[in-house]
Amino acid sequence: MNQDNSPLARILTRRLAWIAVAVLLVNALAVAAYYGSDRPSLEREVIDREMSRLEAALDGERSRIDDRARDLFKNHPRNYAFALLDRSGDILDAENPGLIPLQSTETGVFAQDWTTRITTNEGPMLVAAHTIETSSDQLRLVFVMADDPAGLLLRALVAEFARHIWLPILPVALILIGANAFMIRRGLQPVASASEWARSIKPGMPVADLPDSPLPAEISDLVQATQRSLERVNTALAAEKRRAAEAAHALRTPVAVLTARLDALPPGETTDRLRCDLTALSRTVRQVLASARADALNVTDEALANLGQIAESVTAALAPFAYQHGVELSLTLNEVPVFAAADPDGVEVALCNIVENAILHAGPGPVDISAGPGPVIHVRDRGPGLPPGSRLSLFEPFWRGDGAPPGGAGLGLAIVERLQKAQGGKVEARSSEGGGSEFILSFRAGII
Repeated sequence: MNQDNSPLARILTRRLAWIAVAVLLVNALAVAAYYGSDRPSLEREVIDREMSRLEAALDGERSRIDDRARDLFKNHPRNYAFALLDRSGDILDAENPGLIPLQSTETGVFAQDWTTRITTNEGPMLVAAHTIETSSDQLRLVFVMADDPAGLLLRALVAEFARHIWLPILPVALILIGANAFMIRRGLQPVASASEWARSIKPGMPVADLPDSPLPAEISDLVQATQRSLERVNTALAAEKRRAAEAAHALRTPVAVLTARLDALPPGETTDRLRCDLTALSRTVRQVLASARADALNVTDEALANLGQIAESVTAALAPFAYQHGVELSLTLNEVPVFAAADPDGVEVALCNIVENAILHAGPGPVDISAGPGPVIHVRDRGPGLPPGSRLSLFEPFWRGDGAPPGGAGLGLAIVERLQKAQGGKVEARSSEGGGSEFILSFRAGII
């Protein structure tokens, strides 16, 4: 399902803009229908425009229209014509004079402007006359239009659009859109503040203070109810973490006592089985403690972890465990120390779980650990590789693949993923070429 994640103010402003565009289009269509149906008004507009253009191009000294105004008449000799007459009715200048009716050159009503429509064998013809006062004489300009291939009527209609729609309405619409956008953003500022407050909430962290700006009653009730719910959830979560950590911590002492007493027993098959069971129990206790730590992990911007040192420490600590399982650990460090923006203890717990998992599942064979280049740690084994179709469920709690060694709880990789997410990093798993699997812990680069 597609969702528009744009801010509410932007959505409302966009809809308002579309409404304004729709109103403009409706007005434009209404004006087009009105002026398009009033052909006489458009014809008067054409006559006024052409008369003004010809008068502006009149050379009074030579009583002639300049060439720059003749293109229309030269390009359409069968449709447009003009004639410039003196007081006596003599033609001083003309273009396409064959179109001009003889009666339009008569001087009976010389001082008046007039427009008429004449029906000829070839169709209707529009004829207009206009009086021009010059410094030395009085002239008359006659304009003729038969049909309109040059689109003068369409130009007149567009001019009406500009005069009655775009010029008066468009600026007003833009001003209204801008004013409403400002008011919408201002009115929705409390909603933006509440949204920012909600984004600042993180699982397991104290609930942030409420926005300082006053909120409308509905939003204030919702924010306060959310705050109360989060405080109750955080209280219950903290209590649950504390109980799990306390239980795991309390189990460490009896496990240590049992380990010491087990060493006092005589060797035998029963003793070996008890030792394996106790090792699995001890590992489960450590994982429960690590799980509680992952929930409470809070990595600040100043946190810095030396990945090489951590990899070296983990390799040394797990070397005896690897030896017991017939696995050889090898460590490769970058020439230059590699630092990550992460919690050192969190990195150590994550790497311990990855290496222990490789030792238990790789069987006899080497496990290679490398830190760098870059803020990454690679752990590769030479075992059977990842189970088919396990990539989606590999990091789920309590999931164990077919053929997994007994005694595990299926928590190790799930804890690693939670630790990595808490530190802004990630964990990847893939099958290696030539057999085995590889786990990659990646972190944000640390700034020294």
